[in-house]
Amino acid sequence: MNNVERARCIIENFNRCYRPAGCCCIAQTNVVPGNMTIQIGTVTTGAPGSAAAASITGVSPNFILNLTIPQGPTGPTGPIGPTGLTGPTGATGATGLQGEIGPTGPEGPTGPTGSTGDTGATGLQGEIGPTGPEGPTGPTGPTGDTGATGLQGEIGPTGPEGPTGPTGPTGDTGATGLQGEIGPTGPEGPTGPEGPTGPTGPTGDTGAAA
Repeated sequence: MNNVERARCIIENFNRCYRPAGCCCIAQTNVVPGNMTIQIGTVTTGAPGSAAAASITGVSPNFILNLTIPQGPTGPTGPIGPTGLTGPTGATGATGLQGEIGPTGPEGPTGPTGSTGDTGATGLQGEIGPTGPEGPTGPTGPTGDTGATGLQGEIGPTGPEGPTGPTGPTGDTGATGLQGEIGPTGPEGPTGPEGPTGPTGPTGDTGAAA
């Protein structure tokens, strides 16, 4: 017996005990007025296995029937019904709060190289960075073509005199020049010192007798 059947049984028992005036079906016991009304009040679910209970409140001819119907045992699971039609898509809900950033996942494999995009507009000239270290001297390139002679620059100031270079080798004796004119006789010089006496000469021959 389900809950509806229990409620119907309680109402029928009430009707058997409380008949309206003028009813000829049974002996007139517990007679109530003909304009009696019964309204369902509270319906409480009792614990499984407990007895059903009913109470009547109110003032004649308006009565209120309060029911306590125990919960029946859980029936067997019915078969799964067919899948219903997909309902319309609901409105998009409000954006939830930003969740915490999760840990960085492992780096995936490198994807294929995409096609080259269009060249973008030239950006602004950045500041000149610091001069990097001087790189190694590269190999000497081929001699280029001689360029056109430039304009004569201004003569620079005379530099300081350099040190005297080593004496060069003596050149060949030049040809004898022409005899110059005899110059004037110079003053007589002082008498020189007397020279040493020379050796005695040989004796001459004896002269003839006078």
